[in-house]
Amino acid sequence: MDAIKVKNVVKIYKSKRKTVKALNGVSFHVRKGEFFALLGPNGAGKTTLTKILATILLPDGGEVTIMGYDVVSQADKVRRIIGWCEGENGGRSLYWRLSGIDNLKLFAALYGLNPRDAEKRIWALLKFLDLDHAAYKLVKSYSLGMKIKLMLARALIHDPEVLLLDEPTLGLDVESTIKIRRFLKTLCNEVDKTIFFTSHNMHEVEALADRIAVINKGKIIFIGTPDELKRRVEKFKIVEVTLLSNDAEEIKSKLMKMPVVRKILSFQRRENTLRFRVLVDNLYEAISDIALALKGYKIERIERALPSLEEAFLRLVFQGEAK
Repeated sequence: MDAIKVKNVVKIYKSKRKTVKALNGVSFHVRKGEFFALLGPNGAGKTTLTKILATILLPDGGEVTIMGYDVVSQADKVRRIIGWCEGENGGRSLYWRLSGIDNLKLFAALYGLNPRDAEKRIWALLKFLDLDHAAYKLVKSYSLGMKIKLMLARALIHDPEVLLLDEPTLGLDVESTIKIRRFLKTLCNEVDKTIFFTSHNMHEVEALADRIAVINKGKIIFIGTPDELKRRVEKFKIVEVTLLSNDAEEIKSKLMKMPVVRKILSFQRRENTLRFRVLVDNLYEAISDIALALKGYKIERIERALPSLEEAFLRLVFQGEAK
């Protein structure tokens, strides 16, 4: 069963100076119990589409249903089965002059929850998200990370079937981010929640998403698994070099001067180990030439590498590959 269906959706923004088609015939579906990611550069239409799913914006054309309910004509029913968290808004959708717990009590009441059940659920969420110590503090005193945690608690307060999460870990520390990722994955895998989310963190997407859609200039340009996206750009020839050295700048300089190396894609330092990923034209020539150029260093490994999800995404969006 499909939890979300989007068919030929159009959204147009008009001003006196110009007209912008933010969404231009967008179509896809999300299966029940699926962890689905929407990726795209800034201004591609991600937030606009998420707000349409959340019944915050009306589409100018097309159809959108969530669990069979139309987001326009049956918006009230949709709102009862979705939870929405917008990390990018910095907590502006919260009531800053109320405490954290009063925010959650307000939304629990709006969803018609039994006060006793709501109290138990609120405290369970506050404790899990490490907000119980700040439950009675005004939200305006919260950090960005705390506000995002509170918005996530609000999204979960009524136990929704579908979660719509726009940058859900934005502003969180590493420990909180890992904890929330694990929690969301458990909700999806063990409780059968459907999760639709956006993120600029490709590591997060690769760790969580069952499938991804890439949107650019208001159009979907790819739908599939993270591995399928990486395989679509396998012609993107990459050599990965790992060596024991602290001379990062000297090695960078040597690599950049080599005719076989088109670009240094990434560089990592871990203690006295350096790892370079370089874009090349000819794999076999590059591997031998790089090994020869760096023969004075202790090379641990030099081999062909598949593109990372981030590299594949950038190639698809900005260089038109894999169409």
